[in-house]
Amino acid sequence: MAAATCVVVPATAAWAQAAKIFGTGSTTFGTFLTTLSERLDHTVTHIPKLVRYLVALPQQFDLATVLLLAAIVIGGLTAEYLTRQALQRMRHGIFARHGGESPLRAFLHAALLDGLALLALMVVGRFVVGQVGDPDSIPGKVAHQVLIALLYWRGFNFIFRAWLHPTAPEGRIAPVDDATAQRLLVGLNFVILIPLVARHIVMFMAVTQAGSNVISTAIIFTVPFFGACQVYVIWRWRRDMAAWLSGMVSKTDLFRALKLAMAEEWWIGGIAFYTVTALSAIYAAITERADAMRGLAVVESMLILLLLLETLVHRRTRHLTTEVPTVGEVLASCLRLAVRLLALVVAIPAILIDALGIMTPEEWAPHQNAMKLAALSTLAAFVLWRIVKYRMDRYIADNPLPAAGFDAQAEEDQPASASRLRTIMPVLRMTAGITILVLATLLVMSELGINITPLIAGASVLGLAVSFGSQSLVRDIVSGVFFLAEDSFRVGEYIDATKVKGTVEGFSIRSIRLRHQNGQLHIVPFGQLTHITNFSRDWTTVKFNLAFALETDVELLRKTVKKIGLDMMNEPAFAKELLQPLKMQGIVDIKDASLIVRFKFTARPNNPSLIQRTAIRRLFESLPKLGIAFAKPPYAMMGFGGFDAAARAQAAQ
Repeated sequence: MAAATCVVVPATAAWAQAAKIFGTGSTTFGTFLTTLSERLDHTVTHIPKLVRYLVALPQQFDLATVLLLAAIVIGGLTAEYLTRQALQRMRHGIFARHGGESPLRAFLHAALLDGLALLALMVVGRFVVGQVGDPDSIPGKVAHQVLIALLYWRGFNFIFRAWLHPTAPEGRIAPVDDATAQRLLVGLNFVILIPLVARHIVMFMAVTQAGSNVISTAIIFTVPFFGACQVYVIWRWRRDMAAWLSGMVSKTDLFRALKLAMAEEWWIGGIAFYTVTALSAIYAAITERADAMRGLAVVESMLILLLLLETLVHRRTRHLTTEVPTVGEVLASCLRLAVRLLALVVAIPAILIDALGIMTPEEWAPHQNAMKLAALSTLAAFVLWRIVKYRMDRYIADNPLPAAGFDAQAEEDQPASASRLRTIMPVLRMTAGITILVLATLLVMSELGINITPLIAGASVLGLAVSFGSQSLVRDIVSGVFFLAEDSFRVGEYIDATKVKGTVEGFSIRSIRLRHQNGQLHIVPFGQLTHITNFSRDWTTVKFNLAFALETDVELLRKTVKKIGLDMMNEPAFAKELLQPLKMQGIVDIKDASLIVRFKFTARPNNPSLIQRTAIRRLFESLPKLGIAFAKPPYAMMGFGGFDAAARAQAAQ
């Protein structure tokens, strides 16, 4: 210990010299260094007291008390182990029965069995503590601390075991294999155990009346060791924890590469955090600010809570492969954000007040209320957006858009049109998202005490400047809004936009996409649509001409066409499409030794060409049987070449 004193005293002298170099007592930084140097000097002078305390410590505990303190740990751990082994077969049976059909039920049942093992530890430990003696005596208080520390450690072990289950992969929540789960369980126990031992050493010294100066001196010498152990744990198990974090990154995540890189390099943040924790512990010991360690412990607990919750949510939603969100997914995302906001609300004051001491609790109180309101507003806005998005996504999924592109298997040439709401739903979703985001941002900033009036005024001026500088863009957007409001077209409808025509395949906030029947895709800004002719609305009347021989019985032709038209209207395939049956309008011309007869029908605009083709085919099949002949080309009756030979052969028959 004398050697340690020789090492530390020159260090304090160097610290004091640094205070003189970097600033005098008149500057804030210089005052801080001077105060810190004096406190460190004062703490180091108590090293002899620490030595005397350690020498006199065995006198406070007899051999029986020491054995009982050891029995608390050994007996409790033995009871927990034996109980867990006794329930091992029952645990495997639970996973075998419920692991596939109800994983949450299996998880809860297995956690209940592990809870029984923890209960056995508590019962045995409590019994041994009762044998120590008076609970108000120093041995009684130390025994109680040992039991609390043991329960704290094994409680975290219970949680980590529930997530990892090294011997039961079917009940494991963390996305790792058996070997990694086993190693992680050991590593996470060390993460909890090392700072727990350091903290309870301080509590033990306080109970045994070591004195604050002696405790501070002990912290200065022990914290570097415990900090180094914690850094080693982070480095030793860095790959196993990286496997856990990487396993929670979705393959469809837009930022998958970035998240994987962060998961692989997580240990950098871990080492930095525990290095800062060790330095804060030394600083707290020198300045006698115990709150600094408490604040960082709160941050550590929040980080562990976030890890466990994120893993649980991933385990519950990883089987959802559909693009449409489910109710469970919506609830999981809202719960995830709520826990993140809770961690933020708890961690920020822990850092500012306890760890850094920048503010007092009284100074932070108004900010705390503002932060809580901002967090609640953020959560409310997010919940509203998730509900709105869920309803819109479900509507979009239940009402798919008609395919406007080429489909080799399609029997119809033109797709059916979408409903008006389905057509504008993507635009409504985008508008709702932007509106909620902007309003929520302004509300949260206002609750945090930020004056949003200049922001609103600046946004107005900026919007005015943008509108003047991009008149074409504004015209496109405004024109699109009016086109959609007037229901001028829908996805799947065939329109003529003056310069181009085609089937509406989709649109953005400023342009429309038209697919030509030959396959070309036209993208036209709304501002360039001078007028629109919609061929897919309400109904359409189709007229077509056919040529018949001069001797055709026109009345018989009219009756036959009427019968064919009525038969088509009564067929299920055409009943919903035909509004007026096929009929003959009359003779419109006599040309090239033939009668030109016009026909017409009225149908819905979805696919009138199919009805026309069907009608012509039935006329071609029915009319010749009734003696009604279609007109022949003039050269077929003038005896040219093969036509004349064919005519003579037909006459001979």
